[in-house]
Amino acid sequence: MIAPETLATNLESLIGAAYVDAEGDQLRNHAIDGGQPSVVARPATIEQAAEVVAWAGRERLAVVPWGQGTQMHVGAPPQRYDIALDLSGLNRVLEYDAANLTLIAEAGTPLREVYRLTVPERQFLPLGYPGTQASLGGLLVTNTSGFKRARYGGMRDLALGVRVALPDGALVRFGGRVVKNVAGYDMNKLYVGSYGAFGVVLATSYRLAALPEDDRFLAAVFPTLAQATEAAAAVQASLLHPAAVMLLDHQAAQAMALPLTLQPGQVVLLFNFDGLHEAVERELRESEHACQRSGMTEAAQLAGEELLRIWEQLEQWQTAPGTDETAQLRLRIGALPSRLVAAVETLETTQTFGLPGSFWYADYVHGQVYACLYIDPQETVERVVPWLAELRQRTRDWHGYCQITAAPAKLRRQLDIWGETPGMAALHRRYKDQFDPHAVLNPGRYIASL
Repeated sequence: MIAPETLATNLESLIGAAYVDAEGDQLRNHAIDGGQPSVVARPATIEQAAEVVAWAGRERLAVVPWGQGTQMHVGAPPQRYDIALDLSGLNRVLEYDAANLTLIAEAGTPLREVYRLTVPERQFLPLGYPGTQASLGGLLVTNTSGFKRARYGGMRDLALGVRVALPDGALVRFGGRVVKNVAGYDMNKLYVGSYGAFGVVLATSYRLAALPEDDRFLAAVFPTLAQATEAAAAVQASLLHPAAVMLLDHQAAQAMALPLTLQPGQVVLLFNFDGLHEAVERELRESEHACQRSGMTEAAQLAGEELLRIWEQLEQWQTAPGTDETAQLRLRIGALPSRLVAAVETLETTQTFGLPGSFWYADYVHGQVYACLYIDPQETVERVVPWLAELRQRTRDWHGYCQITAAPAKLRRQLDIWGETPGMAALHRRYKDQFDPHAVLNPGRYIASL
């Protein structure tokens, strides 16, 4: 075991004293669930970052990569934590090919900086909104795709390639820089949603999209969730092409300050349409007719600042909870769209310890329900575990999953963050043995404590 002072000295000789912190606020700022690293390394180049990873591999030191820090609350607490590898200094766009709608950038680059570069060219990267702080590398390794996946695809569709540092000292590229790559194993997809378990992503390449001429929401109120999902299914089965289809319970809709009159038990269905102005006008009109046939009671169209506020709120609910949300348990439940109503009903009926203020929202197209449950700060793990086990059993029966994305600190270390992953654990363990045999990268934070 290397002493923190020696560890810092060795890193300083490797990348320079200006890029190493071993005391003070930097250690506290990089704490995870109360556990602090021994040292923070802030490399300024890809090569420096790769050297840190290689040295940690030789010394068997645990490395936890950081981007902009917006998703560090996701995943299990690290089992060991020696070096916080802060990649926020790797924030340069390396190549922007507007003619071919592709972009290559370092992993610490915030998405909002990509918007600033590409919007003047009438292009964008549909993984968030213009204010998204999350880094490109962080979005990739957490498989955070934003909510416009129905039209533009998710991370696996938009990511073209990665540059990865491995603990054995290799600095390798997977994928490519163009939309059409050569045949072979698409290894860059291994790192999508890998949470840094198989290598440290240092650069990414993405496929861009044309910036739409018009971008609007239709918000429709329904008395029940069943009626709302009926309307969503009707629009999905039509020739309309929404960029996103979201469902919100009345408390989530109220938190967004939507210009609607809402009562408890009601559900809001959000359709996002973008593209040419004439096409958006037609899609909004026809989707509203479909909603009326399913029992809609009220509707409103939203654009401009109201649209940005919706994207901002949805994204804020997926970032790290603030200090005033320490009693919040957040879940991500995966289920087929046909099972979405049952998933929400199960969530609500088994919510034996939820306090007022709890709410849920859902991505209908991709069958994901996000629940934010306020619980008693004195709640015990003995009461939470049976409730969570019942919910997870139901989701497994539907071939879905239930993941904890945030939890009070006193419960977090005692809960199974990922839940059972039949079949996946063995496969991912083989990947871990191949790429990180000594478990120095994010140890314990991924599926099956990898």
